[in-house]
Amino acid sequence: MENGFGVDDLFQDETIPRLSSRRRVDARLDELRLSGCNSKIAWSKVGSIAIINSAGTGVETRHLACNPEDGRWELSDAYPIANVSRYHENQRLVHVTWNSPGAELAVVDVLGRVSFYTVFLAVNHLTATRNQILDQDDDLSALVGFWWLPLEKPYALYRPAARQEDRNFRYQALTFRPFGPFHPIMGKVAAIGITRGGTVKMWYQDGQGRYQEVTAELEGFASLDDLFSHASISCNKEPTASPAPVLTKPDHAAVLAAYTLSKQLRVYRIVINWPQRNQPNQPHTVLPNPPTLVIEHLKIEDCACPADSSTHDVSRAQLTHLETLAPTPTPSDIHGSPGVLAVFANKKADGETFSVICRWSLKETPCALHPSFDQIGVRRTSVSSPTISELELYRMDDVVMDKCIIGVSQVTSGTVIALAFSDGSLELRERGNLNQLRDQSTNKNIVMNMMQAGFAFPPEKPCISLALSPNNAVAIRLGPDNDTSLIIMEYMNGPMEQSDNLEIACVALAHQHAYSCNNLINNDDLLLVAQKYRSPAFNNTFLSEAHRALNLKMDFATESPNERLFRNPLLQRCLSLQNSLDFRGERVNKRLSGKLAWATLHLRVASVAFALTFNNPQRQGQAGSAGAAGSSGSTSSDIDLRPEALQTLLGLVRWLMDIMSLTISDLFELSKATKNHTSDLAYVRQKVISGNSPALFLALSSAPRALLRYNCRSLRGLETTAGKHLASTLSTATDEETKATFRSLKVPIESCAVKISQFERIMTDIDGTIRAAYHNVPEAERAQAEKLLFVNNEIPPIFRVAVERLLNTTLPNLRNDLDIAKLFWHDVTWLGFHDDVASREYRRRNRIDAIRKVVLPKDDDSGGPGGGKIRLRRCTRCCAVVEDIIPTKSPSHWFGSMQRMCFCGTLWMHIS
Repeated sequence: MENGFGVDDLFQDETIPRLSSRRRVDARLDELRLSGCNSKIAWSKVGSIAIINSAGTGVETRHLACNPEDGRWELSDAYPIANVSRYHENQRLVHVTWNSPGAELAVVDVLGRVSFYTVFLAVNHLTATRNQILDQDDDLSALVGFWWLPLEKPYALYRPAARQEDRNFRYQALTFRPFGPFHPIMGKVAAIGITRGGTVKMWYQDGQGRYQEVTAELEGFASLDDLFSHASISCNKEPTASPAPVLTKPDHAAVLAAYTLSKQLRVYRIVINWPQRNQPNQPHTVLPNPPTLVIEHLKIEDCACPADSSTHDVSRAQLTHLETLAPTPTPSDIHGSPGVLAVFANKKADGETFSVICRWSLKETPCALHPSFDQIGVRRTSVSSPTISELELYRMDDVVMDKCIIGVSQVTSGTVIALAFSDGSLELRERGNLNQLRDQSTNKNIVMNMMQAGFAFPPEKPCISLALSPNNAVAIRLGPDNDTSLIIMEYMNGPMEQSDNLEIACVALAHQHAYSCNNLINNDDLLLVAQKYRSPAFNNTFLSEAHRALNLKMDFATESPNERLFRNPLLQRCLSLQNSLDFRGERVNKRLSGKLAWATLHLRVASVAFALTFNNPQRQGQAGSAGAAGSSGSTSSDIDLRPEALQTLLGLVRWLMDIMSLTISDLFELSKATKNHTSDLAYVRQKVISGNSPALFLALSSAPRALLRYNCRSLRGLETTAGKHLASTLSTATDEETKATFRSLKVPIESCAVKISQFERIMTDIDGTIRAAYHNVPEAERAQAEKLLFVNNEIPPIFRVAVERLLNTTLPNLRNDLDIAKLFWHDVTWLGFHDDVASREYRRRNRIDAIRKVVLPKDDDSGGPGGGKIRLRRCTRCCAVVEDIIPTKSPSHWFGSMQRMCFCGTLWMHIS
């Protein structure tokens, strides 16, 4: 029997697994035919994967995570979202979908009820933002389409990387403004759903973030044939002209395509009339009144079915997917306009399923009034006949495929269509002509994307659902038994050891990495692809191309520290990439490149902490402290002087003083090892590599050196402020607590063998020498020298004078002013930059809070509130561990700002 209990269920043989898989795929197709709101798995742009569990009553999340034991990327365990089944009263869940930024999740049940969740502090912990579901629970309320409104943020698209005359590749990014409609309040979200009975529902967040709901009706239905089975919504491109006054604001309208049981394709325009601002020139902060929805019926296509085919019987094909294609930023033509893509499925004579893709383009054509209207009345010669526009559906050629399509999605900002098949395969196709993106790596001068560069998905097992990663480089497969596994792109065009293959592969990865960085998309999937090919040559090439693709200049020598260094997300992403490529486990020694990136990331943390503490204090409850500061004559009235805020700096101060000691100590060792060879840069580099210490490159590279100098100034300011407060004669309780905190801050400063002023003079001297060497050197050459220094750990000839002066003059002079024995015995094992036995043993026995730089209690300790165990979070990429603290309860402004994301730019995950 086809759908019931049959002979194959009685007699077991080798064909049963195949038949069982086919039966489950057929059941999945039945689900897809019933409703267009039927996605069991979804991968968000922040990296979280939502999956409806096998029972259909709950949702669990997974994500990619780096294993701290061996540095290998893998799929995480499943983390159930709390209370989903309770919110939906144990009804069967049918659909999960993320919004475009990827932090908001909608869960839909079989009766059309929707709950919303958000990724707030950890990728594996979602918080419910709408759980009191008041929607009706009849069959006509079931959703057949769901769509998130986009956020009003510009996005970037990259042209193909092209080789220039100098043999380097050129990357060009173009920025576009997205099409509407948008939520008028910045950062708030909204979504639209279509019910089977033709009701349009919009859920939107008000000014306080609470979800509200408004509805409108498409049209009444006279029979069951008028009910909808599928619906899809997309952005609306600005019309050339329109007779409807409500459409004068194109950013407020969306295009809806809906498919009825009578096989009609109906196209509507949904206009969202948001309430006007109270002050026209001010941004929306609240919504004084609910918005209203206006529905405009545009077009009907009767018998929207596959055209007759000479090779396949399409007469009984049924719709499984409906996609409304958003307009693209390409020049206005039939491929850039909004469109409709429909997928139909049917069985062949041998029982195998095939699919047919039907397409329509939505074009607005100008339509002038009949000339007879000009004869009505007397018209001025200067007034011409009004021109209106009429929407037309242009049918395009069908595409027949001998495989069963189980998933359709729009990727790369809607310019590429991704097709998932029941045999576990994936195809990426151009949106305009549906041509498959294939390997074109024979052309070594143009790289368009990873697939055309030679990457491809390996063959996989049958599945019932597939979801692509944010960069289309990895897919998660949901098998017939609801099992999950990853499908990872591989380079299929030859061994990576060949220089041509390595270059093209790295250019393709850098091209996609740049796209993700500029669009704030998680790119852990690219590291999962790259981990198979990691080597010094691959890492250096990938990093060099990543810097070039992002146009990132590491030259900060000729400018003072500013936002380009502290708050530059592209610099943060590249430092994170450099550290991750070298990470092979917490107990495995990092190579020099990884240590340099890791140290620079931590120096950025310290710089941001001091900047926010000194310039952006939390004013709540600070009046007493401010008064004390004024009474003591302090000129640093902007410093956040609350004791609890200052205490968050204790670990950072100790870390900075110890990194100064480590740097000077290791430079002394290098000076000794290179005596009489300081002019031989190759010899100096060989000694640095063998010692595996980042000290010299921290001093020579402009980015970490600028951060070190800034932190030295901050430490001096903190030391001065501490001295003034400790000299104060006030004796209030608050001031005494502040004094005790200042005494604690002065301990690591005074106990360090290297004084702040001594270290700052060294950095200033190096900076002046390098600035002099850079005089009259073109900017491009300086940037290249800095990249070779930081990424490849080479010492370009332009740094020869700086190296010789440091090793031959500056360090010997400093030695006379230091207590060398105290410096030698100063313990810096906890920093993790040395490879000796003591440092490895310390890392094995202790965990350091990567932000506060304090030792965390062990698993069997009771260091949490009330004597319980503390909650911890770990970065999914760099594996840094921190205590789980809610940002709103953070003792200081800077510490709260570090809670949402790791300092490497990736999300945290709860591990306890």
